[in-house]
Parts: sequence; C-alpha cells; structure tokens
Amino acid sequence: MPQRHYLRGYLCAGGGAVIWGLTGTAGQYLLHHYTIDSFWISSVRLIGAGLFLMLMAAPHYRAMKDMLKIRRNVILLLCYSIFGLLMSQTAFYTTIQYANAGTAAVLQTLCVVMMAVIVCFRGHRLPTRAETLSVFLALAGVFLIATNGDPSTMVLSSKALMWGLITAVASVCYSFLAQDLVWHWGSITVNALGMFIGGVVFCCFLQPWTIPTDLDMTGYLLLAAVVLIGTVLTYNLFLRGVGDIGPVKATLLGTLEPVTSSIASAVFLGTVFYLPELIGFACILATVFLVTLQRRQPA
Repeated sequence: MPQRHYLRGYLCAGGGAVIWGLTGTAGQYLLHHYTIDSFWISSVRLIGAGLFLMLMAAPHYRAMKDMLKIRRNVILLLCYSIFGLLMSQTAFYTTIQYANAGTAAVLQTLCVVMMAVIVCFRGHRLPTRAETLSVFLALAGVFLIATNGDPSTMVLSSKALMWGLITAVASVCYSFLAQDLVWHWGSITVNALGMFIGGVVFCCFLQPWTIPTDLDMTGYLLLAAVVLIGTVLTYNLFLRGVGDIGPVKATLLGTLEPVTSSIASAVFLGTVFYLPELIGFACILATVFLVTLQRRQPA
C-alpha cells in the first residue's frame, strides 16, 4: 500500500474522531442552552443523517432491494436500527443532557471492554491478562467518575451514569447486530437504511415537528453541524480511515473523541473536571489500548 494511503488513513480516522468530539460539545451547548431534550435532537439527527446517507447510497439501490427481500435481513436491520443506532444515539445525548459531552464519550468507550468480555464467552475461553486488567480499570474509572473517589457521595447523577452505561451497551449491540449485514451488503447500504429506519420510527412516536423550540440562527447552525458534519462527514472519514490503516489503529485513534470532547467542553463551555474524574477518564481510555493492542487473534 502506498505511503500516502497510510497518511490519509491516519488523518481521516483521527480527524473523524476529533470532529465527533467537537460535535458532541455542540450537542452539549444545544441541550444546555435551548429548550430541547435529547430525544428531540436524536430524532432529528437520525432522520436528517438517514436522508443524506440514503442519497449517498443511491448507487447501491439494487443491493438495498436484494437485502430487503430476505426476511432475516429485515429483522436484523430493524433490530440494528432500533437497539443499535436509535438507542445508542438517544442514550449518548441523554448522558450529555444530564452530564457533559466528555463524560458521555468516555462512558461510551466502555463498549470496548464489554465486547472483549462477550468475545471470551462466545469463544469459551478465559480472558487474557490484558482483558482482565481492562475490566478492573474500567470499573475503577467508572467509580472515580461517579464519586470523585469518595464512595459516600455521587458526583455524577444516577441518571447520567445509567444512560452512559446504556450508551455503551447500545454500542455493543450496534457492532454485533450490524456485523453480518455489513459483511454481505456493505456499510454504506446498511447504515443508510439503518439510520433512515431508526429516524422514521423515532419520529413516528415522538413527532418532533409538533414540539416547540426556541432555536435561533446559532442553534440551527449547530444542529446542522451535528447532523451533517458530526454524522455524515465523520462517518465517511472514519470508514475511509479504517479502510486505509485497519480497524485496530482506527479504534485507537477513536480515543481522540472523548479527549476532544473533554477539552472542548472545558475551554468553550466552562465544564470543570476534577483530578479524580480525569484519572477515571485515563483508566477507561487505557482499556482501549489494552484490548486492541493485545496479541491478535482470529476475529
């Protein structure tokens, strides 16, 4: 592979993660400064991004049609849309609503540890030392973030912690439910249909167009950035990065998202992070390196 492809891969994967982090901070500003909630912003993001990705997936129309002819694919796609995409997006923004973008992004990273544990169960094997250490680090990180190191107090609200853990679980569902579909039909086709279906289902129940908002021009511009830049652009950037440098290196670069969110929240929104929280962040991010850099085994 030419060297320029490696450079492009690092720039795309890293750039996608950084932009994700910045748009997470934009979501925090929207949720904390306007009368909208996480359900409203998630429904608009899903349907908006779904429509744009459907346009991008137009050349794959035949693949979409063939995929939807098989009942098993339809069931998997519905589960992926609702329990993967819809749930992960909604839980992520609800965590931001009750806490901040940095905390939400770090708690979402726990999905890497959860997936490692699931792989052990599915492979009928004991966890490696790296996987065992990652679990302990993850638990220690959650403890420090939630309590600031004092077990008698809860600094992080119970709602923020609950929705943060749901975000991680939904991210695991997102990965496993999409696996077979992406292998057979391609990521563009699956994600375009998944986001569009998830957005339609959510909008049918929530009907966001009936909910009054106080968004001004700044609010609408930030919302457009969350939908177009934070979803459509980053999706293409990160997948390009995975294609150029592989999923392991792209996953490691993905840790730039919570780092960027935390820095941006502190600099632009005045979010204060205390030392125990920062140590907790470091513990959880370290689990990504432990899990992905351990001895490689067949997928």
